[in-house]
Amino acid sequence: MMTRTSLAGMAACALLLGACAAKPAIQTPVLVQTPPRVVVVADPQLTELLAYQSALRLMTPSELVKAQLDLAKADHAPSNTIRRAMLQATVRGTGDLARAQALLEPLATAKDGQLLAPLAQLLSSQYAELRRQDESIDKLNAQLRDAQRRNEQLNEKLEALKNIERSLSVRPAAGAPK
Repeated sequence: MMTRTSLAGMAACALLLGACAAKPAIQTPVLVQTPPRVVVVADPQLTELLAYQSALRLMTPSELVKAQLDLAKADHAPSNTIRRAMLQATVRGTGDLARAQALLEPLATAKDGQLLAPLAQLLSSQYAELRRQDESIDKLNAQLRDAQRRNEQLNEKLEALKNIERSLSVRPAAGAPK
């Protein structure tokens, strides 16, 4: 009897354990949204301005001067204003980046949704960053000159101390017979 009871108990336990077994998880499909495709239609005016910027980087100083003279004769259309700013930034003389930013400011803040406003904003922010970098470089160069000057002064003092030490008479060693 004990064996039948034992077998029945074991069968019950097996059934209970079988019921507790994890059911396979049902996978639900996940919807993945892909971002919409952005089709950029290149505006010929923007394409021409970007090509002009690339060409400026390859020009010699004499070619840059000629380009400045040519642009001085051109009208004050927004695209020519951007060309002037690009040229000023490429020349990079004293204050040229500030002048380039000043040229771009009216175009960058245009309220009429002008096509060139984003380009003007981008160029203006790049020129502002270049100005900050130039100021930082100037400050670091000034610090370097000061450090070099202090270094030279310390070397001069060290040489003077060495000369004084050499000019002193040689003293006899302590404990040496007199």
